[in-house]
Amino acid sequence: MNVQRSLGLAVLAILVPAAAFAQAPAGGPSQAQAMIANMVPILGAIAIVYFLLIRPQQQKQAEVSKLQTGLAKGDRVLTQGGIFGTVVGVDEDKVVLRLDENVKVEFSKSSIVGKVNK
Repeated sequence: MNVQRSLGLAVLAILVPAAAFAQAPAGGPSQAQAMIANMVPILGAIAIVYFLLIRPQQQKQAEVSKLQTGLAKGDRVLTQGGIFGTVVGVDEDKVVLRLDENVKVEFSKSSIVGKVNK
């Protein structure tokens, strides 16, 4: 049993350095270059997600925020719930909409999602 163990260790002593030289051929890419080459697809995927999902959502949110701060009397608007109305009053965080001749309803400014052409 000891002979087999020492023979196994001798074989390992020969094969391990040989495997190390076989993995890093002369003139091949260094470890840093290989790591950078592996990161390129990941960075590309992050860039695609940013430009297709995150950035358009930020632009849309900025547009809606600008719309909500610029509300004025007489604007025809659409709420998140799909209700169309005409602005008759604007407060710091509330908007009063006229839905019909005698129907006025208060909404949160954040519920206004769009302006509608008359």
